[in-house]
Amino acid sequence: MAGAQYSVRPLILAKSPRSRIAPVKWAATALVVLFSSALLLAQAGRGAVAGRITTDQGDPAAGVTVQAKDAAGKFTSVVANGNGEFRLANLPAGTYEIVVPQMGLRTARYAQPNVVIEAGRTVTLNIRLMPNNFGILGDDEAFLQIYNKYKDLKGATPRTSDGHPDFSGMWLANVDPNPTPAQMLPWAQQEWERRRDRAFEGMPTSRCLATDPTLTLPVFYKIVQTRTLLIHLFEQDPHYRQAFIDGREHPKDLDPTWLGHTIGRWEKDTLVLDTVGLNDKSWLLQATWLPHTEMLHIV
Repeated sequence: MAGAQYSVRPLILAKSPRSRIAPVKWAATALVVLFSSALLLAQAGRGAVAGRITTDQGDPAAGVTVQAKDAAGKFTSVVANGNGEFRLANLPAGTYEIVVPQMGLRTARYAQPNVVIEAGRTVTLNIRLMPNNFGILGDDEAFLQIYNKYKDLKGATPRTSDGHPDFSGMWLANVDPNPTPAQMLPWAQQEWERRRDRAFEGMPTSRCLATDPTLTLPVFYKIVQTRTLLIHLFEQDPHYRQAFIDGREHPKDLDPTWLGHTIGRWEKDTLVLDTVGLNDKSWLLQATWLPHTEMLHIV
C-alpha cells in the first residue's frame, strides 16, 4: 500500500508543478491510490500489519526492530519510526508470529503468535513493551534514547595509521534481532531443557562469575585498539577481554578459562577473532544460555 502511494503522488507533482488541483481532485486521487494499493495487495495474495510501539511508561519506542515470522521460519523486518509507528507490508497471506526483540535489559522480548494476515487487509497491532527487570534506576532506562541518538550515524570509517578500521571507542551492544536457532546435539538439548525447567537457576552471572564469552549482554562496551592488541572493557565479570592481533597463534597447551584465548587477523576491512581454550562452565548467548564443552571454538 505504501509503495503505491509514494509512487503515484510524486509523478503528479513533477508533471504539473504549476497546476491548480482542486481539493476534491486531490481527495479523489488519494482514494484511487488507496483503492489501487488494496486491490494490488489482494490480487497478489498479500496483506500487512501495522501499529505503534510504546514502552511500559507509554513513551514511543522509536528505532525498535519489528519482525514477522512466517510458518517456515522466515523473518520480515522493519524499524519503527520516531513516533514508534511501524508497518510490515507486502506479507503473503498466512499466519505469523510478530516479534520485538529485547532492547537492552529494561524491555522484555515481545512475541504475539497466530496473527492471521489476509489478502488485501491490514491488521492493526499496537504493542506495549513490558519491563524485563524491576525498573531499577540506572539499569538502562536510557537505552532507547542513546540507541536512537546514534542509530543513523553516518560518515567515513575511522582508521588507524596503518589503514585498518579503528574500533576504539564506546559501543552499545544489543541482542541479535534475527538470531538463527542453535542446532544442539541431543545431550546439549537435554541439558538446556533441564536449565529451562529450573528457570535457569545457577546461571554463572547470578553468582558474579564470568559472563558469556560471546559478549552478547546488551550493555556498554569500550574498545581500545592498538596495532597488536584489541581490548574490550565491559560491565560484567571479569570486566575485560583481550585479543592479540600481532600474528601469533594459539598456544598448544592451553589451560581452559572463562573467556579463553583470542587472536585476530585482518581480512581487508574485517577483523576476524578466533577464540579457543574455554572451560565448560559458562553459558552461551544472553537470554538463551546454551551449554557447551571445552571443545568450543568461536570464530
